[in-house]
Amino acid sequence: MWRGTATAASAARALRSRLLADPIHHPSTAVLPIASVRTACSVPSAASPAPIVAETAAASVAVSSGARSASDVLRHYGWCYWELSKARLSALVVATSGAGYVLGSGSIVGIAGLCYTCTGTMMVAASANTLNQVFEIKNDAKMKRTMRRPLPSGRISPVHAAMWATSVGAAGTALLACKANGLAAGLAASNLILYAFVYTPLKQIHPVNTWVGAVVGAIPPLLGWAAAASEVSLNSMILPAALYYWQLPHFMALAYLCRDDYLAGGYRMLSFADPTGKRTAWVSLRNCLYMLPLGLFAYNWGLTSEWFSFEATLLTTGLAIGALSFVLHPTQKSARRMFHGSLLYLPALMAGLILHRLPNEQKEHNIHQTSEIAGVLRGAEESARQKWEDPKPSRAQSRPPVAYASVAPFLFLPVPVYVSPQAHEF
Repeated sequence: MWRGTATAASAARALRSRLLADPIHHPSTAVLPIASVRTACSVPSAASPAPIVAETAAASVAVSSGARSASDVLRHYGWCYWELSKARLSALVVATSGAGYVLGSGSIVGIAGLCYTCTGTMMVAASANTLNQVFEIKNDAKMKRTMRRPLPSGRISPVHAAMWATSVGAAGTALLACKANGLAAGLAASNLILYAFVYTPLKQIHPVNTWVGAVVGAIPPLLGWAAAASEVSLNSMILPAALYYWQLPHFMALAYLCRDDYLAGGYRMLSFADPTGKRTAWVSLRNCLYMLPLGLFAYNWGLTSEWFSFEATLLTTGLAIGALSFVLHPTQKSARRMFHGSLLYLPALMAGLILHRLPNEQKEHNIHQTSEIAGVLRGAEESARQKWEDPKPSRAQSRPPVAYASVAPFLFLPVPVYVSPQAHEF
């Protein structure tokens, strides 16, 4: 019986070991279900974030590459626009226009008007310089000084540059017309046309282009004066005249220094027919002498104080001495010395004009006259309103309105009504 019981127990134990592996004798079999369960539970949790992380990384790379490409495009075209606009030359034009605005203002300079004038002038100057390069692509490609510009180097297309010039020029002219006046906008538009369509082609035809270019450079200060004073007067010609005469020795020195480069580009300069440089130097000296009396004119015409006449005479004398040295010894060294002297002369002259300027009396008179007319119009409106409210005339109202009658010739005003004092006696 005991043996049977033992046999039955052993048979049951063997059957159980087949159904459930013994962890002691078969550790690998016992661990396998647990490990497989853990693996089955852990595989989805480990494998599911992998595609999400990969997609997020790819998206971030795409966004960063897109932002980088957009910034590269903006940087590329921004630098091309900067070079097409000849930003340094345009900044000089803006400085002369701003100086003209300050000189044409009264005792108070309008900061907003000055900013609008300078911005519009900058845009028009950028347009003119861009059109100049559009028309001179082939010439610039032949010169070492200009062959790396955006158009000859192929960094931007001529159509793109022309569209940029047209849009910025139209916007600058419209800004001057809206925020300054029509006279300033007209001067800006005419200067753009003169520079791009007269001076630019003339550079390849005749040396007179230098004198036409001097006219172009003299208009911006006149533009600034017109924007401030809404008119052009005799004393507004001081700074434009100084700029006109200053540009001739400045560009004559530059033409002498770069005459081989200009010859390769096909530009007709006075220095081509002047191998010794004597004619070029004499033209420079003559125009320096023309600037000597400008300081006296500025004081005599009420533009500046007497100190400016003394300072301007000293500055012009120094420039004339440099031109005389160029006449006596027409070499590269003397031409370069005169060129550098001209670069220092212009900002010093404009600083002296602004420092010693006197308020524009005509501007003050216009403001005073405008305020008087506005006061007269307000008085006329009040009189008409009182008459409507009280139709019975009184003896105090029977006197002729002298102030009102003084502006009666203007057609937009009503005819003043005079009431005779005898009308109240009957």
